[in-house]
Amino acid sequence: MPSVNPGPATTITPSTVATLTPQNILGSTFPGQAGNAIRLLAVGRSVSVNATGDTALLPIINSTSYNVANIVVTNALLAGVSGSIATANISINTGAAVTGTSVNAAAALTTLTTSAVVAQRTVVAATLLLNLQAQGLYVNVGTAVATGTLDIFVYGYDLS
Repeated sequence: MPSVNPGPATTITPSTVATLTPQNILGSTFPGQAGNAIRLLAVGRSVSVNATGDTALLPIINSTSYNVANIVVTNALLAGVSGSIATANISINTGAAVTGTSVNAAAALTTLTTSAVVAQRTVVAATLLLNLQAQGLYVNVGTAVATGTLDIFVYGYDLS
């Protein structure tokens, strides 16, 4: 049977789907996929900043032990259209109601003035040194913005 070339190889991942990375199970002498590079640990789409308190739980993607390196926020929307949520104040913690380890201290989203803005949040300095095992990160809103939402991406190292 002749070999048939179906055309160039392509891989498409929709930007609205988080791709899971296999857990690093090969051991410390052979780190496996991508040499244990920074990867997506948790994602929250359309996280509401409409009310104060815990508004979202970002589940950790396929890791039992990890270190958070950076947090990216983007896609500021008001009632589903681009708008400013700059006065909203959020924090990210390993426990509900601002308990557990503080991953991102409470601060205003001052740069999120449109859906096109991408900003990095500051990871708490002490947390940069920690190996975390919590299987979810809680987003707590301190100052709400009516009808406001944003997307949150948490990146770091999978240590499991």
